[in-house]
Amino acid sequence: MREVAVVVCALTALAGHALQRSSAPPGSQTDRAADRAAIDKLRQQDIAVTLSRDPVALTDLWTDDAVRLAAGVPAEVGKPAIRASNDRQTANKGFKVLSYVPETKDLTFLDGGWAVDWRTFTASYVESPGGEVKQVRGKVLMVLKKLPDGSWRCFRGMGDVEPVTAGKAGF
Repeated sequence: MREVAVVVCALTALAGHALQRSSAPPGSQTDRAADRAAIDKLRQQDIAVTLSRDPVALTDLWTDDAVRLAAGVPAEVGKPAIRASNDRQTANKGFKVLSYVPETKDLTFLDGGWAVDWRTFTASYVESPGGEVKQVRGKVLMVLKKLPDGSWRCFRGMGDVEPVTAGKAGF
């Protein structure tokens, strides 16, 4: 479960892509629409990165000074710590994420190039080829930072994950 929690928390974070700054003032409707469109595109990349489990691509989701928090493990402070954790978590080549379906519940833009995103997700995985398919669900809260080049990265992220059991209520 720890592997799934760390991988999903890391992978849920949005991948950075360059955003074109509009000529409209920051925070305008035009600027927000461009940011929302870019973040929608980034969500699709997040899904692809989650499924691929590429430790470099997983690390690229974070700012250099990021902090990742997950239940039951020490805080991962800075990109090198996040990369080391990603390397450990993806070392088991038999572990495969079969599905990952995030659902954003709220995306709030803050002044100064910040956003807060919270979402739920469901996922399925196997721990080894031919292994039993396991289902999980979780919640993630992220603080996103818009970098000077216009790309977005996760600055702070935390989440939880739990196994899906029959008859258990949703979020």
